Amino acid sequence: MRSSTSVLPAPYFYFFWLLEPILTVAGGVSAIYDPISFGGNTLPRNIERATLKMGNTVRGQIVVSELGSCFLLLAMISFSLFYLFKKHLDDKPVLQEKLVKGLLIPLAIADLLHIAVTLLPLPMSHLENPSQWTYILHSTVWITSSLFIVRLAWLFGIGRATAKSMLESRRSPTRQARLPLPKGNSEAMVEQVIQTEKPREHTAVESPATIKKRGRAKKIVDDD
Repeated sequence: MRSSTSVLPAPYFYFFWLLEPILTVAGGVSAIYDPISFGGNTLPRNIERATLKMGNTVRGQIVVSELGSCFLLLAMISFSLFYLFKKHLDDKPVLQEKLVKGLLIPLAIADLLHIAVTLLPLPMSHLENPSQWTYILHSTVWITSSLFIVRLAWLFGIGRATAKSMLESRRSPTRQARLPLPKGNSEAMVEQVIQTEKPREHTAVESPATIKKRGRAKKIVDDD
């Protein structure tokens, strides 16, 4: 059920424009500012102990920092584009819906890939026991899943108007097709017109017998 008259209503707008970028910036800053802690907490300490110091190495710092920069890039894209979509395209629902959909579909696919590449390398024993996950794993899986659900809700039109419904509601009543008259009324009007025309025809056209009688009557009057 659509409870809004906008393709990008306030709840969706502020979620995609502010909340998601804030969460993404938090992850990006954490990775760039403290790559040692970020890299070490990717997995529990009892798994692959040799990689615990990954953030201490130059290679590890480059990998973790590049991940953080990707987070910041995604945040800036959402922060910039959703503001433009709302400010300049709110009165153009068709274009607004196409552009928002064009952005959210790739992001939704990226959400699924992000979760997949995070969970698939985990040992099965660890994958089946989320209580042993680190805060990095929990944040990655549950925050990304929440983002995906909200994107999916928008794509399915939940809690928002579609461009089609908005165009239909904005149509002027004068542009709507006129309803035909009931058949009975139409027939009555035609019959009335025919009846009014028939006496005129009778008065305008006289039969030869009538003309002959009128001539005889005129002759008698003249003889008298």
